[in-house]
Order: sequence, then C-alpha cells, then structure tokens
Amino acid sequence: MSQGEKSRLYKALQGAGVEFTKHYRDYKTDELQTKYDELAAAGVIMEERIEPPEPVVAPTAGAPVAGADTDPDAAAFFGIEVEPPTREESMAAHPTAPADPPRQAEPDPAEFAGQHLNTKAVDEIIRVDDKGRRWIQNEIRKPATPQPRGRRVLQYTNTGTETQSVTLEDGTVESFEVAGRGTRTAEVKITLPSYQVGIYRDPRFPFKIYTYGGVNGFDLFEVQEFYGGPELVPAGIKRMYVSNVLCYDVRTTIQAIEAEARQLALAGRIQL
Repeated sequence: MSQGEKSRLYKALQGAGVEFTKHYRDYKTDELQTKYDELAAAGVIMEERIEPPEPVVAPTAGAPVAGADTDPDAAAFFGIEVEPPTREESMAAHPTAPADPPRQAEPDPAEFAGQHLNTKAVDEIIRVDDKGRRWIQNEIRKPATPQPRGRRVLQYTNTGTETQSVTLEDGTVESFEVAGRGTRTAEVKITLPSYQVGIYRDPRFPFKIYTYGGVNGFDLFEVQEFYGGPELVPAGIKRMYVSNVLCYDVRTTIQAIEAEARQLALAGRIQL
C-alpha cells in the first residue's frame, strides 16, 4: 500500500474517534488496515465499496457504439468511419496551455522588487533560463547602498465623511461619522520592498523552490499537500527560512522521500 493509502486509513480512524497512542510515523499500514477492518466489521465505519467496471461487449454489426461518434480511437477500434472534427471542435476539446516565454538566462537588470506585483497571474512563468528552470519571480538582492525604490500609485474616489447625530432616550447625543457623498479623486502611494525572494520550478523536483542569496527551500504548502497535511509531514524533514519565507529544507525532504521509496520497493509495493 502507498503512503496515500496509509494517510486515508489514518484519517478514517481519526474520524471514527480512535485515540492513537503512537505518532503517525510509528504506525505501519498493515496495523491501520487491521484496525480499520475491525471497525468496519462492527459497523462503526461504513466501508467504502468500489463498483466493478462494466464488462466491455463487442458490438454487433450495425449497432451504435457509445462514444464512437466523438472518440476517433474508439471508432477506429470498432471499424466505424466517422468524420474528423473541425478545427474549432478540436481546439474546444483540447485547449492548449499557455506557451512559456522565450528563454532568458538572466533577469532584466533594470527590474526592481515588486515590479510584477498584482500584474501577473499566480504561478505565471515570466522567463525560462538555460537550465530549464521556469521562473515565477526573479530574485532581486538588496543593494549594498541605499537605492530608490519603486512605488505603486493607486487612485480611488474619496467620498469624505459626514457626521450624523442620534439622541438617545435618556437625552444623550451620540455622533457618528459615515461615508459622505463627495467624488474627489485621491491617491495612495505604496513604497515597494528593496528586495524580493526568487521563485522557480525545477524540472528535477515536484515542488516550487524559493531562493535568496544561495539558500534554497521547497514551498511549504506544496510539501504539506504532497503528504496529505502538515501533521503528516515526516519529522525528519526540517523547516527553514529563505530570507523571510518559511520553507522545507531541500536536502532532508529529498532524503525522506527517497527513504520511503526504498522501503516500499523492499516491500514489493513499488518498482524503482
């Protein structure tokens, strides 16, 4: 059984009110499965049932085949001739992913911290370097000497305020300030930071990498999602900071995943 199966059993037992005496990592999947089977037999846990797939029956001559009119592979298998889809139908069925920007070994030296803030979608790739790393945010080091920072200018409509008074039953008068009816345009200026942490995806790893000053770390939330939650992340994986961003240590994360893969391979559950 995989790590995902162990996590599923553990959460199911938690939901049934089982009190565990050991840490999650100290349990074996077989132990959790045995306890799960006992509670399922007692009716405490409703055992999940997976319906078997319907048998595939070869169609008779002239009989319509479900999906053959839209699936060219199925039509070819059953020897049915269908008209190929139009270009518009093909594009609608298989939308293309946005293409990566052209390769750029180094970021623009004129770029300043926060330049792409709120102007790019989340996880949008802004450049691809010579090593195939797909950068989401360029690393910009803090200058050794004070330098001018970028500033964001936001415009909004300032309605001003109006004062309204309310007389209570005991004669007390209370005043409140509420939004007015003005239409004056005002500005808010926000000074951007002097540096920013780099974020990229490396084709060798499944998690985003944060980098600053030669220090690298895996994205905290992607590692937690991989293990099924923060409480299920092995204790051997260390947390660390990349500048001011909390991450998981790259070396200990890789070691933990490789060790688990070796254990599964020795148990015959996976093949390396």
